[in-house]
Amino acid sequence: MHLSPHLPRRGLLAATAVATITLATACGSPQPEVVGSARVSTLADTKRAAQLTYDFGDTAYAPPGLGGKRMELRASVTYPRQPGSEKHPLALMLHGWGTATCQTGDQPARARSWPCGKDAKPVDNYLGYSYLAEALAEKGYVVVSVSANGIQAQEKNEGHIARAALLDKHLELWQQLSQGKGPLAELKQFTGRVDLGRVGTMGHSRGGGGVLAQALDSHKPPAGVTIRGTLAFAPAMNGIDPARERITRVPVSVVVGTCDAMWEKTVVPGAEQHDLPGANHNFFNTVWTPGTGPAFAMDDVAVEKRNRPGGQCETTNGTGTVRQLTPAEQRKAALDLTTTFFTKHLG
Repeated sequence: MHLSPHLPRRGLLAATAVATITLATACGSPQPEVVGSARVSTLADTKRAAQLTYDFGDTAYAPPGLGGKRMELRASVTYPRQPGSEKHPLALMLHGWGTATCQTGDQPARARSWPCGKDAKPVDNYLGYSYLAEALAEKGYVVVSVSANGIQAQEKNEGHIARAALLDKHLELWQQLSQGKGPLAELKQFTGRVDLGRVGTMGHSRGGGGVLAQALDSHKPPAGVTIRGTLAFAPAMNGIDPARERITRVPVSVVVGTCDAMWEKTVVPGAEQHDLPGANHNFFNTVWTPGTGPAFAMDDVAVEKRNRPGGQCETTNGTGTVRQLTPAEQRKAALDLTTTFFTKHLG
């Protein structure tokens, strides 16, 4: 499969908080790749899914591709409340380039600064796919949604390298945890219960580019990990050379809305290609969506002035005007596509 180049995308926030415990400290060389210890916060359970976050802090990790700059090592975990005795497949999710990485009150803070400045807090871009994570957890998956604000705030030309490395780093943590080791070892409910031979990845916007970069034939996944499927929503493939790079070992599916300006930039030859009539770019992420995100969340169709009377939008695939999907309709379509894809390739 050859890859086509993609352009950047924008989007935005939501928030959460809660009770904490402290885990073991990560490695401690003079210039460690990972520093700090993990704080675990328990989130409110849904009817059939439990949730937590682990957080090593805003400067815990220095991935390749960021020129030595540091970023957060943070993720939410959504998993079955009654896991049973079987091993569970693991799904990783990665957000894209939101409109902001930090906010002060209801306003976005400086976009190209990390960590956040005084009186500002990170925009929780990574929590915008909780509706997908909960649906997958109810089907028996453990879902890890990864925060990547520090890449957005500091990347230049190798953000795709940093995002692929970030996903690998979280997988390494889970590989250690599966053996009861590493800085997440106190999360004993997952030891021996996650099947790292059945891993799936989902990314959106530049996060979509990140999961595709990780799936490249030229990229070696962590030892003991098998990625069985990669799903990309409106991927932005900045930095990947389409004339040179290939994906042949991982099944790939690409989903893009016909009202998304990214449409003509998201063709990945050899992948399953799903055009979603009436879908925009931002509504796949609840944090980037007006009404469920912060005050500065936006409808990219309106911002780009492609909205038309009567709830219509001017398409970007040459099909004229169609009715734009509501946020709920777009999320329902994304949920159906996601669960179908992961069930097919991970079981």
